[in-house]
Amino acid sequence: MNKNLLLGTTALVAGGVVAADMAEAADPLRLEVRGYRNEAFGVVSVESDVTDENFGNTNFRSDGEIHCRGSTTLDNGIQIGVRVELEAFTTGDQVDENYVFIEGGFGRLNLGSDDPAPYIQAVVAPAVGAPINSGWLSDFIPQPDGFATGSFSTTPEISVDDNMITYFSPRFAGFQLGLSYIPDLADSNNNAAAFGDGEGTNSTATDDQRNHGFATGINYTNSFNGIDVSAAGGFQVVGTPDDSQGTNDNQTVTAYNGGVNVGFGGFTVGGSVGGFDIDSAGANHGYHWDFGVAYETGPWGVSGTFIAGEREGLGVIDSDEDESMGAAAAVSYVLGPGIKTAFTAMYADYDGSDDTDDGKGFGGVLSLRVDF
Repeated sequence: MNKNLLLGTTALVAGGVVAADMAEAADPLRLEVRGYRNEAFGVVSVESDVTDENFGNTNFRSDGEIHCRGSTTLDNGIQIGVRVELEAFTTGDQVDENYVFIEGGFGRLNLGSDDPAPYIQAVVAPAVGAPINSGWLSDFIPQPDGFATGSFSTTPEISVDDNMITYFSPRFAGFQLGLSYIPDLADSNNNAAAFGDGEGTNSTATDDQRNHGFATGINYTNSFNGIDVSAAGGFQVVGTPDDSQGTNDNQTVTAYNGGVNVGFGGFTVGGSVGGFDIDSAGANHGYHWDFGVAYETGPWGVSGTFIAGEREGLGVIDSDEDESMGAAAAVSYVLGPGIKTAFTAMYADYDGSDDTDDGKGFGGVLSLRVDF
């Protein structure tokens, strides 16, 4: 028998025994089921200049996820875990983020389908009611046809839940660095417009066959004499696709975000900004910014939030800028552990580059959130 082959086989067997012993020494990985569910009913009054379109005056929004997650710690102190998120309703994107993570003194490594680091680390304006920075405002007060600013959001993403490698450093003096590499960009919804915001609806650049996306973010949290500070910033970029799919496909896409919150005596004050740019002669870019104040005492909370943005240079839609603004005032009450109800009064105004693209509306939304 070949001596080298025998030695190699012996080494493999020995290595397998050691690995088996280590695996048996560590606790087995067991999954737990967690998640959340949002239910919200709104009564609104909406005016639109688009062919006398009637949006209706009521809307019901359901949103929720089921999280299967678990981890185990090896004898060497390294933690290995898994997380799979399922939408709590029937949708084309039934499985959301899903990844394996490795965590230790070196930091944390996520491997799989997830959001880029700047999105995960982002800080936005505080609010206790309906999250108007996550598209809810335009769900209840829809944009007119032809209006192109996109869903209200200061947390853009160059991809939505693509497979990626993300690294988070250990937190040092309050700072934590995040890095993401996305080999292939084709978001989980097979959406042809994945640039601009977390919903994949704020751009005309398709992501099919785009490769090598990069994202970096930094997050800071600390407390000083009763004052809590949190801040974050990030930058994302992806180059041109291998094969052109449309008007804007030959352009590099960049996105950025930044925000800061300061908390003291039950109050939280802060804001954020985020935007994107498709490198096409300075056109095809847009941004949103928000600002808010919240106060929480016991089970009660109140907040006021303002958000605004613009988008210009859409080529096939129009070449001028569309502007939007929204505001919300909310009051919330914690009914019990993980159970919170809120009422949000909201307003939105859409000012298109063409008068026929204008619209506005206001209304009230009663919501219930259950975390489990």
